[in-house]
Amino acid sequence: MTNAEESEDRSLPKYQLLVNERDLVFFDCEFTGLSLDNEIIEIGFLKTKPGTFDVVKERSIKLRPVRIENADPSAMEMNGYDEEQWKKEAVDMKAGLEEFLKYTKDALLVGHNISADLIRLEKAFWEHDLRPNYYYKPLDTFSFAWLELRDEPTLTNFSLRELASYFAIDRGQAHRGIDDARTTYQIFLKLIGK
Repeated sequence: MTNAEESEDRSLPKYQLLVNERDLVFFDCEFTGLSLDNEIIEIGFLKTKPGTFDVVKERSIKLRPVRIENADPSAMEMNGYDEEQWKKEAVDMKAGLEEFLKYTKDALLVGHNISADLIRLEKAFWEHDLRPNYYYKPLDTFSFAWLELRDEPTLTNFSLRELASYFAIDRGQAHRGIDDARTTYQIFLKLIGK
């Protein structure tokens, strides 16, 4: 190996786990609105083992919004936000994000239309001086569904609701972090033939 190759090699990140050896964390976030300025108010997730996809942890983390006055009332209604419930159960944003990170180390994140959740999640990490600890390449069930079912005439937008209906999956309470994470997990299993 030349000196240039050695120098180049040292600058590349080293990943000790192969992608197929990583836990998967199926997650969903709920927000106070659709703007990037809106806050995360809930993170629901299921952590599964690689290969078997057996669930080893399931959790919902309610986060206390700081700028509730900026919340979109229709988003809050859709998410089932209840001020009294959040006062009792919610934690501050940084504590909630740290709690989520306890379960994501080296994992592959999986979501439905994951970019919407990831951009806000990573924005919140940076705002609270935290850094992602999960694998940098996520999986998106929207993309899987499009690849597998794009010729299915009954599917028009591949939304979580539409795919859950197609696969006869009970969604629980729609637009709640944990229930949407469970639905994403069930859709994933259907799409991979489990």
